[in-house]
Amino acid sequence: MTIWDSLHESATAAWIARVISSDEVAHAWLLLGPRGSGKRITAQAMAAALNCPVAPGTGCGECSTCLRTLRRRHPDVHHIVPEGPLIPVDVIRESVIPEAARSPFEGRRKVFIIEEADRMNDPAQNALLKTLEEPQPDTVFILISDKEEDLLETIRSRCRVVRLEAVSEERIVQMLQAEGVSESDARLAARLSEGDVEHARGVALDEAAAARRNLWTGIPARLLSVVDALDAAEEVLAEARGAVREREALQKAEVIELAEAMGEGRGTAAARNALAKRHKRELRRVEEEVLGEALQSLASFYRDVLVLRAGGAGSVVNVDLMDQLGWWANSGLDDSALVRIMERCAEARAALGRNANQLLALESTMLEILKLAPAPTQSVLSA
Repeated sequence: MTIWDSLHESATAAWIARVISSDEVAHAWLLLGPRGSGKRITAQAMAAALNCPVAPGTGCGECSTCLRTLRRRHPDVHHIVPEGPLIPVDVIRESVIPEAARSPFEGRRKVFIIEEADRMNDPAQNALLKTLEEPQPDTVFILISDKEEDLLETIRSRCRVVRLEAVSEERIVQMLQAEGVSESDARLAARLSEGDVEHARGVALDEAAAARRNLWTGIPARLLSVVDALDAAEEVLAEARGAVREREALQKAEVIELAEAMGEGRGTAAARNALAKRHKRELRRVEEEVLGEALQSLASFYRDVLVLRAGGAGSVVNVDLMDQLGWWANSGLDDSALVRIMERCAEARAALGRNANQLLALESTMLEILKLAPAPTQSVLSA
């Protein structure tokens, strides 16, 4: 077993594994590819392989180093993610540049994984540039993006560029079945994930994610009054905050792990400070992801109604809800209302990314959905 076994069968990922094992590691990488091509899990596999003490350069996938890296709990592997719509320059100046100048705490290399690197604004990219030009020998940067054109040419030219291919629905179904998921559940997860392997695994194997989806997809049938719409908005926000509390509990365990691993020696104060900043960004990201997940699920539901009306049953995403979707498709709702709901959900996601008041944004969205598409009456649903 190696760290790469969790990836789909990818010629590109296999090539990266060979390069890492040869110890000819570039100081900066840029992983490109569409959503679902496995960029993030590939980056984590690279970080684990670079630091694994059991199988150096390969990654055993079972030691403490590999497992902590996959759980994002290794002190030498730093994840930089957007805060709202951007990765601002102060994140690069405060959390990346000083940390990159320090030597690793326990591993062979310090690794920075910058997710959605295209969302670094120009000042942030320029701030990172000098570090990429004059890297420490034991530091590796892995930038992840599906929008190459939004990265400065000066950044791209200093990275080894690798393009990963998308994963087919059938391949995701096969992978999940190999992990013990039923064919029907695997098919549903593959459709819902839109080719994203990590998301598909979460849908199929994470009970909390499945429970949240049941809540999201149950909202349309409940929207009968203003009170129902306001209640739905509060429930969505409560779920997001509940996910944050769960992540906080995991973070406390990570703090304890770090303290046990590092003691009170060199650089521990800096490491704890960096961890605290990362945790704060991570909690915000978790909340954003759950809110976005809710709005995306709602948009997907109404999109499926529209698809079913057009005779495209084979393109339905929520394949486990065909009966409900059929009821809605037979209702008297205008197609324009369904399209507007999808647009409204996208607008709400964008507004939340710009730090809009969360509850107000959700309430206004639910109220507009209620106005556009109140739940069909029982007589319609039974027809």
